[in-house]
Amino acid sequence: MGCSANIYRLAEADARNSEMKRHINVLQFRKIKPIYQPSVSVVPITPLQVTPENTPQAGRQTGLNISTEPAPWPVMITGDSPVQDQVEVISKPPLYDERLPRLYYENFHVAHPVLVPSSLYNDRNYPHFLQMAVNFVGSHYVASIPSQQHKDQVIAELKANPDRSPCMVQAWLIYSIALYARDEWQEAQEAFSSAIDIALNLGMNRWSFASSANSERSIEAESMRRTWWELYVTDIFMAVSLKTTTLRCSTVSLEVGLPCEESAYNSGSEVTKPRMMIEFKRRILAAEDPVFSSFSYRIEATTILCRVLVLNRLRDCHRDHLQAIENALVSWINHLPPKKLDILDSYGNVDEMMFQAHLTIAYAAMLLHLPRSDLPSVLSQTQPDERFWPGPSGQLSSTFTRLVHSIKATEASRRISDSISVCPNVPKHTPFIIPALALCGLIQLATSTSHSEECFDHHCNRVTLILGCLKSTQRTWKLAESVYHGLRSSASDILSDSMAKWNAEPLHRFTPAVSTPNVPERPSSSTNPAAAMTFGQEFTPPEFTSTFIDPTCYNASFFSAIPDFDIN
Repeated sequence: MGCSANIYRLAEADARNSEMKRHINVLQFRKIKPIYQPSVSVVPITPLQVTPENTPQAGRQTGLNISTEPAPWPVMITGDSPVQDQVEVISKPPLYDERLPRLYYENFHVAHPVLVPSSLYNDRNYPHFLQMAVNFVGSHYVASIPSQQHKDQVIAELKANPDRSPCMVQAWLIYSIALYARDEWQEAQEAFSSAIDIALNLGMNRWSFASSANSERSIEAESMRRTWWELYVTDIFMAVSLKTTTLRCSTVSLEVGLPCEESAYNSGSEVTKPRMMIEFKRRILAAEDPVFSSFSYRIEATTILCRVLVLNRLRDCHRDHLQAIENALVSWINHLPPKKLDILDSYGNVDEMMFQAHLTIAYAAMLLHLPRSDLPSVLSQTQPDERFWPGPSGQLSSTFTRLVHSIKATEASRRISDSISVCPNVPKHTPFIIPALALCGLIQLATSTSHSEECFDHHCNRVTLILGCLKSTQRTWKLAESVYHGLRSSASDILSDSMAKWNAEPLHRFTPAVSTPNVPERPSSSTNPAAAMTFGQEFTPPEFTSTFIDPTCYNASFFSAIPDFDIN
């Protein structure tokens, strides 16, 4: 009986071994390969895990369909190892991160809206090289992600790829702006030149280009129009810092239709029929007050900035040329519709295009008036950065003295600091405002040296604001780091002695004199405060005003057509 049982178990074991060998032979014959090939780093936007910056709510804010579950990864089966060890999890590509496109749309796309809206990004299926450029930009918004590795991959792909499509233009454009923000200006200029070369060869500056392959009102056609106008804007802003006058986009006819409103574009449906630039210019002659897209006002503001650059680089010019640009700066503000005067809506949302437009006008005013003013150069002797301080000019307008130019330059810098105080999250704005912030801080420093000590804190607070914004931005863009250290060094040279003097001031000079019998008695503490105060009466006791409320500078409303922000 025992012998029979042993024979039965041996036979059963032989059968199992035969079945196992048969399975192995089948697997070896089929030469099963991995289901997923990790050679391509193009990834969906769905995040792998939930982080504090990567919540379902954050995804819905940008329109991305973000899943909170880990993405399943396929397996690889090999025929060289035992059956029980044949299942291996495929490792992800080294630069794989689903957060990068989302970070791009949350931070960069708002300031440079050339690609399709975030809700259509996956369906659009952009070429690999363009997705790599998107990932490269997104990598700057997470400190733990190696952006340099992304840069190496992007430049290798862009240079090796023979594609000459609009997507290649967009990739070079996005890449060049990122290089500019990284303070790699020579490479940024070369990358941007590649974008311009392809765009002009394709004829993207023609009216018919955007609708040649798509409906005129389609999102894709609108993306093409926006790409050209973003090239136009970028061309001018790069020329400011590089101090060049090679403006290729400004020398061709402005045929391309104007972009639509951001809300219409982000809806993902058909946009309105594009309006022409000539319509925008004729708005000043209209009986009513037509309203154009915020992008349109941004384009005109950048055009005025371009006129300032050209004028400043002329050795000699007529006074009327200078006055004409000053007229354009004032007219741009005066012809704004009421709804475009504000950069925030009632819900606290920032109109990024109008924000950039207002800052561009103020930046142009600083560049126009500062070289003709009597404000001294305040560049630090230890860390001078002349990229952001325009050289002196002997040109004066027919109506302005150097004193008036100084006042106008200071007023323009005040408008920039006021705007940035409302929207201080600089990394979510375009990196092109970083030089404007630097010049704003330098002008406030220069003004503090010529104004009385009574308004020292007024200028010091504005410099402190700019330094704080640059300090937070340097975590994202290296350009802000170099600007921050230069401005901080200049501020240290100029403000240190004054700060020490103000800190040593005795508090008794702010203390009110002892009450005399002739002074009316104040209400006792038991008196109802509401009953003791009449409507409209100041709440702050006067003895605290000098201590805690900074003295105002001068009343500059005479020199500015822009109403102050109502913060009451």
